[in-house]
Amino acid sequence: MHLAGITAGELWVHYFSIGGSVGEFEVNAYLHGLMRLPALDRDLLSQSLDEMYDDLCRSPRAPFSENLRDRKHNP
Repeated sequence: MHLAGITAGELWVHYFSIGGSVGEFEVNAYLHGLMRLPALDRDLLSQSLDEMYDDLCRSPRAPFSENLRDRKHNP
């Protein structure tokens, strides 16, 4: 998160927007290893972070061999 420039507050906002139910204080405590969260909330935090990373990396991803072969035959 730190290297991507994503703050705990930004993560919490995204997590809350997709259905997360615990507060920002609890998420921050969880991220610092000070408390546990239910499995659903941990999964929602993971999903939120993945989506935020995806938003930062919208550039084309590395192509798979099959995709390159298709491009070569279908320009």
